[in-house]
Parts: sequence; structure tokens; C-alpha cells
Amino acid sequence: MITLLLKSKVKTMKQALQLFIITLLIVSCTKKQSNQIEQYDSMIFTDAEIRNQEIQDSLQQARLDSLALIAWGDAKFGMSMKETLSTNAFKNGRKQHGVDEITMNFDQEFKFKKLFELNNLAGISAYYQENELKRISIKSYYVRANYINELIMDCNIFAKEFTKKHGSPSFQKGKTNILDFTVGKEFTYAKFKMKDKNIVIKLGELYDGGNYYYIIYIENDKFPKKKHVKTEKEKKEEQRRMKEAKEIKENSF
Repeated sequence: MITLLLKSKVKTMKQALQLFIITLLIVSCTKKQSNQIEQYDSMIFTDAEIRNQEIQDSLQQARLDSLALIAWGDAKFGMSMKETLSTNAFKNGRKQHGVDEITMNFDQEFKFKKLFELNNLAGISAYYQENELKRISIKSYYVRANYINELIMDCNIFAKEFTKKHGSPSFQKGKTNILDFTVGKEFTYAKFKMKDKNIVIKLGELYDGGNYYYIIYIENDKFPKKKHVKTEKEKKEEQRRMKEAKEIKENSF
């Protein structure tokens, strides 16, 4: 009888042990499966994040490319003179005789000057090479020393507007006064860089002294794209200069 009880008890313990092991295995498998699912979900989320970042980077790249092409308003680098004159920015502009330049319509310049409360804006021009828009130039009037602060105020207005559109300048000078000017030279007041596009705001003093000004250049290094083909006149002029240089060398020292 005792033997039978012992056998029954052992059997019961074995069954309990087996049930415990099976339970552990089930729990382990369930936990492992749960971890795999969580890991998979995490991978999916990470992939989604990566893809979203790629899309954002692509959009940002497209935005930078677009901004780098803008010369002024709706006028873009690489445009021909005819195309530029059809833009809102240079509509009814004036083509300068004998030079590859278009100046902005006077009324348009006046409205721009008034809107931004500029003190000394003299003109905005578009310059070309091989009939491709390569540079925008913004010039002030020449003023005497007592108007230098007005020049600097204009430069600050331009810098503020460029910052809104292109981000912070790569360089901007601090406090500026008459001591920073040198006769016949220009110095950089602020610079902006947008991929191949460069914006430089300069202040200067004329060679005769006592006349001060600012000038702003907006350029894109990729333009003009066409390779310049020298005219016969340019070829002859180059030959003349080479011949002259040769004669100077042969008759020197």
C-alpha cells in the first residue's frame, strides 16, 4: 500500500514538473515572439523615420537649388535679356547702350526704395555674359561723410531681408564708422552663401576721397554656362597685347 502511494506521489510530481516545464516553454516562446514583434515594429518605425528624413532632405535640397537660381524676384540666373525683360522684377527695364546691362524701371525702383525705406538706393541692374544673366548689382548714390550712417542703415535693411530668405550671413561686420573707410577701396560689410549663389554687401570710398557708397553683388558661380567665343576684334587685341609684352621683355634689363 505504501509502495503504491509512493508511486502515485512520484507520478504526480513528474506530471507537475512536466506541466511546469511546458508552462515555462510556452511563456518563453510567447515572450520571444512578443519581443520579435516589438523589434519588428521598432524596425518598421525606424525605416519610416529614415524615409521621412530622406523626403525632408530632398525637399530642403530642392528649396536650396531653387533659391540659388533666383537672381532678383522672378528673374533667374541664366535668363536671356529678352526673358529678363518679361519678368515682373525687370518689366519695362532699360537696356543700356553699348553694354550688356539692363537697369530696373525707374518707377519699380522708386516703389522698392519707398517700401523698404531705403535712404540712398541709386539703381538695380542686371548684367549679362553670352546673353546669360550672371549678376545683379545694387548701387547707392555717392554721399558725403555726414551721410555714412544712412548708407549703413540701408546695408542693414538689405542684410535683414537677405537673412529672411537665405538664412544667417556667413559674415557680417560689427560696428562701422568713417574710420573703416580707405580712399579708393571697398570692404565687405556682409556675405551670404546659398550653394553656388553668393551675395556680398560692400562699402567703399571713391579715389577722390570724401565720397562714400555701398554696392551689392548677387552672383551664381555656375553662370554663364556658355563658353565665350572670342571675336576677331578680341583676337587681334590679344595678339597686340602679346606682341607689346614681348617687346617690353626684349628691351628690358
